[in-house]
Amino acid sequence: MKILGIRNAPTKIRFCVIDVDGVDFDFSNAKDENLISLPKSLVKESELYEWIKSEYSRIFHKYGPFDHMAIKQNENVSTRYSRVKPVMFMDCIATIVAIENKTEFSFNLYANIGTNKKGILKFAESKADKSELHWNTQMADAISAAILNAI
Repeated sequence: MKILGIRNAPTKIRFCVIDVDGVDFDFSNAKDENLISLPKSLVKESELYEWIKSEYSRIFHKYGPFDHMAIKQNENVSTRYSRVKPVMFMDCIATIVAIENKTEFSFNLYANIGTNKKGILKFAESKADKSELHWNTQMADAISAAILNAI
């Protein structure tokens, strides 16, 4: 089974490819690309969202096909629309690409993963290798969401 884990942030996409063989989880792109920074040169929202969609399509074609895509959503974010809009749109764009690629998807919070922000690094490291670059709670979020959906 192959799962794409995603954790979006306003200026970055973090993603992992988790290969599952029974009870073992392999973070197959740990030493490869797993962070994409959004270009600052794109100022119009339409251009930015088109670019984001092309990047998700590229991920699906380069690393897929996937059996599932798991997105770790933001938590405890103030409800001001301007603060949540960029990540909400990125999550939606990833979902559209999953649908186009006939891939099941889910949205995950710490409550259904079974941990919290303080414990997410330990949780992820206990299940899969950590990346040599870009290792932080957001990368662990992507891994943990993917692993949850592989069990």
